[in-house]
Amino acid sequence: MSLNSQNALSPEDNQELVARQAILGRQDEIIGYELFARNESSGPLEDPFLCSARVLIKTFSVYNLESLLGGKPAFINFTNSNFDEKSLELFPARQVIPEFTITEAPSREFLEHLLQLQKLGFRLALDRFEGSPWHLALLKIVDFIKIDCLNNTPEQWEGWIKQIKNSKLPRHPAIVATRVETAVLARRCFEAGVDYSQGFYYMEPEIVKGKTLTSNQHTIFNLLNLLLEENPVSDIEEAFRRDPGLSYQLLRYLNSAGMTRGQEIESIRQALILLGRQPLQRWLTLLLFASQGTQKSSILVMAATCAKFAELLREKSPVLDDQPASLHRSFLAGMLSLLDIYLKQPLADLLNELKISDEMRKALIDHEGEDGVILTLIEAAEHGDLDTVKKTGQTLALPLAEITAASLESMHWSSGLK
Repeated sequence: MSLNSQNALSPEDNQELVARQAILGRQDEIIGYELFARNESSGPLEDPFLCSARVLIKTFSVYNLESLLGGKPAFINFTNSNFDEKSLELFPARQVIPEFTITEAPSREFLEHLLQLQKLGFRLALDRFEGSPWHLALLKIVDFIKIDCLNNTPEQWEGWIKQIKNSKLPRHPAIVATRVETAVLARRCFEAGVDYSQGFYYMEPEIVKGKTLTSNQHTIFNLLNLLLEENPVSDIEEAFRRDPGLSYQLLRYLNSAGMTRGQEIESIRQALILLGRQPLQRWLTLLLFASQGTQKSSILVMAATCAKFAELLREKSPVLDDQPASLHRSFLAGMLSLLDIYLKQPLADLLNELKISDEMRKALIDHEGEDGVILTLIEAAEHGDLDTVKKTGQTLALPLAEITAASLESMHWSSGLK
């Protein structure tokens, strides 16, 4: 295995696209962003559930959350027919504002779901308000009302604003004027009493690109089956070990969604236990909808090879701890070691998005500690630096024959991944 040919092995620049439009206050301050899924070749996605699933997965598993949102909340579209309360619970209430388009009287079950989300700390938005009886009934539940100021006459939406302002509620929802496309319309909206505004006058939807970590759909189906059959964690972990891209998305999601709760992740097994079976099943289901292909990148195959090689070196070394936790840690270190090459970003920046231990960070960045020594040996083997391989092998008390055998075994293991 050699990285000297990495240019030939690099995957095509698959891009995940999300359109972002700012929601602004009277002083043009940004209070949040509405996010939309986009297909690179054909524009907006037509399927509403697919659109919502992709936005959620991309926001918390693909993008740098701080760069995308800057600490502001994300408004994400749903309808009462494509809504899944339990899937929404996978994501942090402080950063996601579900925005509902409701064109018919909502069912009692749907209203109960909204109240449950409210109890969990979610703020709710009602899009395309038109003063219908069910829209008026929802004023006491929602935190934001969105009014389309382009498709409705000023007389209509000014009447709705008065209706909302005059309603006898303990608190009134904030009013957002949408599709505001001229300075004159923006001024009239604020004079009529809206709190915030959104539209092309301020900011056309901005396309934000992020590198896709394409997950093999076969792996996702296999994982869902393992969960449904209540297989042990070790079986589920093994499936993740076969897909470095999926493993990285899991780690990134846990950290972005604030689920690490201060804990440092040192293995995929620890991440799986932290998340739990039911949330994992729902996350995988969303990921399945958001997946954009089945081809596995050559770099990700190489990452799997590095991971297995690191684990085997620790296992074979008579001077290193070979307890399961240590083996899992070395596997994860090997898996993460090529992320900078695949994503074409500095490794330090990528690791800042993961809640990994300082020990593993130092191993990956500075090659310090036991796993750092293992990674040094692996890199030397990749570059054909036989002197460093022998020297580092002596540190691990491993002869060249053992190292070569471990390298071949890791290549054989990764070549069998489907």
